[in-house]
Amino acid sequence: MEISNSERCATCYGEGAVGSTHGPQACPDCEGIGFLPSATVLTERRLRELERVYARQGGQVGQDVQWLATEVRRAHHALVQILAASQEADESDAAAAQIRGLANSVLNMYRERD
Repeated sequence: MEISNSERCATCYGEGAVGSTHGPQACPDCEGIGFLPSATVLTERRLRELERVYARQGGQVGQDVQWLATEVRRAHHALVQILAASQEADESDAAAAQIRGLANSVLNMYRERD
């Protein structure tokens, strides 16, 4: 499968490996596959990392980050449901097409048609 430059991992240049003092290692950004996963996966990875870092700190900051991560996940889930509902609408429905485009612009689940 040929991947375009826009999909290719910028860290490893699509090779899947980066150099280190211990020799080549799997790229930490693409996990060795040469291209970045979906925006959804990247967002979830970042949320988990933030939760991990701030959970150690505890206190109000840790609770606030946990709350924020939960809200981001809830909003993401709602957008997925909205996208799915808009796809079930008739293709001639202009409002559904606009909703589908707006939801997809955030979720980035499908490539935009040229």
